[in-house]
Amino acid sequence: MKLKNIMAMLLAALMVMSLAACGNSGSAATTAAAETTKAAAADETTAAAEPTADGLTIGVVGGSEDSMGLNTATVGALNGLSACRHVYEGLYKVGADGEVVLGQAAKAENDGLTWTFTLRDDITWSDGEAVTAEDFIYGFDYLVESADDYSTLLSDVADSWVATDEKTIVITTKFECGYLPSILAFPSTYPVRKDYVEEYGEAYATEADKTVYNGPFAVSSWEHQAKIVMTKRADYYDAANIDVAQINWVLTSEESTALNQFKSGDIIYSDVIPDEEVASMIDNGLHYAPGMNNYCVMFNLGDNGNDVLKDARVREALSLAIDRQRIINIRDLNDELGFSLMCSGFTNEDGVDFVDYIDPWYDTEDYEGNCEKAKQLLAEAGYANGEGFPALNYIVNNDSRKEVAESVVNDWKEVLGIDSITVNKIEGFFAARSGGDFDIAYYGWWMDYTDISNMIGSMVSMQDNNCFWTNEDFLTAYNNAITASSQKEQWDYYKECEAIMAQDIPVTPILHTQSTYLFDDTNYNGLVYTCGNFVFTYIKAN
Repeated sequence: MKLKNIMAMLLAALMVMSLAACGNSGSAATTAAAETTKAAAADETTAAAEPTADGLTIGVVGGSEDSMGLNTATVGALNGLSACRHVYEGLYKVGADGEVVLGQAAKAENDGLTWTFTLRDDITWSDGEAVTAEDFIYGFDYLVESADDYSTLLSDVADSWVATDEKTIVITTKFECGYLPSILAFPSTYPVRKDYVEEYGEAYATEADKTVYNGPFAVSSWEHQAKIVMTKRADYYDAANIDVAQINWVLTSEESTALNQFKSGDIIYSDVIPDEEVASMIDNGLHYAPGMNNYCVMFNLGDNGNDVLKDARVREALSLAIDRQRIINIRDLNDELGFSLMCSGFTNEDGVDFVDYIDPWYDTEDYEGNCEKAKQLLAEAGYANGEGFPALNYIVNNDSRKEVAESVVNDWKEVLGIDSITVNKIEGFFAARSGGDFDIAYYGWWMDYTDISNMIGSMVSMQDNNCFWTNEDFLTAYNNAITASSQKEQWDYYKECEAIMAQDIPVTPILHTQSTYLFDDTNYNGLVYTCGNFVFTYIKAN
């Protein structure tokens, strides 16, 4: 991808993910537990302001057990990805200012297609063994073999990776990939210890003692459905500059529980917040950040999906009937109207935003006309006025998304006469979605690195998009885009990708969000947060 004008702006891009991850698969260790049990366990969190002999103990909330995972090759949701950033480290890492900086690598050299990395001399695993180049090579291979959400993250841009000695790694890219540092700062590309994978097999990284850590923290305990405790490693090379001695990571998606714990001081951070309480938290710890993500309705087009949704006329009718502006007004969270998969904020050399370069998926100015077209399409599909429309299950993972889903379902009832779709907030949401155990679902994608390829590429494979959609014309256009020799050529191919999705509608965008989170900036500073990614390593007391 020879995009020198764009790459100059994107070289320091921050890799982040999201829920609905990047919003993808959760932990394989998820087990069922009652909400009362989880809430009681979460209440035992150590108070956020408590200092230890070695530094600060902080409590945080970033999501439920279902979104947690410590296997870097398979984790896909923001909670788990962010957790991995604390206990593992790649050739690059997220620095204190949110920039991508060298991590386990002491030096990086690049001649265009060949990148040579020299490891630091003072990096170790938590069992005392030295981190080697082979650990990275095994991690890269293990990622590819996983065939999971991010299995092609590195192989999409690199032809090969080899260890030339214990300290040297050489990666050869398929094109001049200026954002490779961002990819190598992303948890999926972190090193993996082969001996632990071979010893524990499918149980690898499902318990605190079934993996080994090379990051600033190690997991000292993992109480499933309740809490993970991370403790600073004294032998981490930069330990002297880290004030946080312990992170009590509460595992909950219960928004009211998280808010109450923040108000009481038991936690200092949460991105789990009831929408209706956001206004009350202005000037009381509420923060906004650029979203770089989308908020969509996903249709299951796989073998487990209902046949009614495999009719493109039905999907288009459902899409057109959604009153997006009303949903934006209900949320009142500075959202942008979603008329494309890609979000705003990406401009070409002429200063034109990509979302203004492409054609919108629907008429953004004529909702009444859209509704009339939706009725016609549904009638053509054989369900005039909703008659005979089958019962469908629409799944979400928290109360705020349930409220939006219920608003969408109400539009379908009022406009199309469909009253057979039920919204359910479920435990194990990510596992259900990735397993195809749904008809309709919430879908959101937080960008992992700030290049258009990341958002459009989220729909390339079944592992990523969870709607089990494939389209050969789309794949051809996407592959042409990422290898295009000019920005104009690339954008034209991405425009074609958007047009194909607008016609097939495997998902339909509702809005593009601002990210909101709570952070106790009265007593603390140093939180790193970008596009859903949260790093607590650099937090200090005011």
